[in-house]
Amino acid sequence: YQQAVEFGRAMSRHGWMTITGAGGGIMEAGHVGAGKDLSMGLNILLPFEQSANPVIDGDPKLVTMKYFFTRKLMFVKECSAVVSLPGGFGTLDETAEVLTLLQTGKQTMLPVVLLDAPDGDYWQHFGEFIQHTLLADGMISPEDESLYRIVDSVDAAVDEILDFYRVYHSMRY
Repeated sequence: YQQAVEFGRAMSRHGWMTITGAGGGIMEAGHVGAGKDLSMGLNILLPFEQSANPVIDGDPKLVTMKYFFTRKLMFVKECSAVVSLPGGFGTLDETAEVLTLLQTGKQTMLPVVLLDAPDGDYWQHFGEFIQHTLLADGMISPEDESLYRIVDSVDAAVDEILDFYRVYHSMRY
């Protein structure tokens, strides 16, 4: 939770907005760090658990979706970077979707940062699965590993994003 607060705060200092699924936990933490003015929420209607967190609830930058596919579309349409923290099936689904869109050229290039907790191994295990299964079995190309970075600190995550945009400016040229 605290790492997400720190990340939202760090990116807000650079003028970046934090977009989350608008729920509690890590999603709320990103909004706490970014503050109301630099937060956007993409909520999902579920028969259980999901309601907008207090930071974004009632804000015009809160959008509620009925379907996950429309929510994922909004995420990739509105973002200039993706940072995924450890989570459940939804986190894995959204992260894999972005990687697939980048891999197939359906999404403009953007940095994808997988932020582990300090000394955490959630995304390290994901990276090992990619290397030892997907890459080893020929399901992806070696170049596909360049579509994401695994880091374990807020500073490293922020640096990955800012460094990406120091080099990459546009696809127009």
